Amino acid sequence: MIGKRKRRNKGPEPIYRCLQESIIAKVNKGEFQPDDALPSENHLAKEYGISRGSVRTALKELQNKGIIYSVVGKGSFINRQIFNQPSIKQNRIAFIVPSLDGSDLQIYRGIEDTLNAAGYMLSIFNSQRSIEQENKNLKLLLEGKEMGAIIFPNWGRTNAEALFELKMAGYPFVLIDRYFRELETDYVVTDNKRGGFLATEHLIKLGHKRIGIILGLTCTAIEDRFEGYREALAQYGLIHEPALMRRFQRDDTEENEPSAEIGYNEAVDLLKERPTAIFATNDFLARGAIKAVQDAGMDIPKDISIIGFDNQGFAESLNPALTTIAQPFYQFGQRAVEMVLRRLDNSQENQGFKRVTLEPKLVKRQSCLGPAVSR
Repeated sequence: MIGKRKRRNKGPEPIYRCLQESIIAKVNKGEFQPDDALPSENHLAKEYGISRGSVRTALKELQNKGIIYSVVGKGSFINRQIFNQPSIKQNRIAFIVPSLDGSDLQIYRGIEDTLNAAGYMLSIFNSQRSIEQENKNLKLLLEGKEMGAIIFPNWGRTNAEALFELKMAGYPFVLIDRYFRELETDYVVTDNKRGGFLATEHLIKLGHKRIGIILGLTCTAIEDRFEGYREALAQYGLIHEPALMRRFQRDDTEENEPSAEIGYNEAVDLLKERPTAIFATNDFLARGAIKAVQDAGMDIPKDISIIGFDNQGFAESLNPALTTIAQPFYQFGQRAVEMVLRRLDNSQENQGFKRVTLEPKLVKRQSCLGPAVSR
């Protein structure tokens, strides 16, 4: 028996993918052997709560990938060829990264130091903030000599399909900073909801009630920060006003990362609502917001306060120095290495997915002050 899973009928992923994931997992664990027969289409449809058409589509995709084969009138079987592929893997781990500057560089150092201590080598796949290049890099993993990968995805969701392909192939990987709710994987993240709460609570305790928020592209990190923002407002008796929210909507290969320019444009529009404080959900957006406020002839923090998220290297050198939420980037790298090496250990106790959540920290600087009306 493959093992019953709840039907997933929300989100962009096909509902039959849980069936595909179960088959792949059984192959990887050795519970399916070469030429083993799969249950009938009727059985799978009933077990997973999906139509026979969806079952056929799932099995057809697996057949196209060489994982199973079909015999007319007899059913589907595990392809023995996937058990006989020669191993060319080395003692090497890949790091898929959007860039190698700022926080990415801190993560890299945590990975490299920890891998060196464990006797592993590191391959770096720098996507240079290009979604297209990142997807190419993800596909290269299956052809390369790395045993596994640590993946720090670009913002947005355009890489979800490539990640699913890796999972279907049974490739060991760990995600950093982001995850996909409909795709079970190992990941290490900051408690972004807690961080969003801390940022908003800090402004509330300073006396702010009209707190604007600038959101980047939709992903779990931003969603969780936004949830923390709303939770803090509710806990302190404030109403979330949609008019005080700005969200960057574009999600394509040309503009895939929230930037200072985006923060500037969103802040210019947000200032029309006269907030007394702005929570920018990353420091790049905050840097742009600071310039927008100053170009509008306003003083920070006397006229308006701004808080960011990440504690990027430039945050302290901004004028004024940016109050922000720090993420433990070096520790990201350390924990991700531990997790991918655990994934390479095929012992039974290491088969379940592991999710590690690290604590954020409020870093107070000069960009926040109580509103002028309360001073």
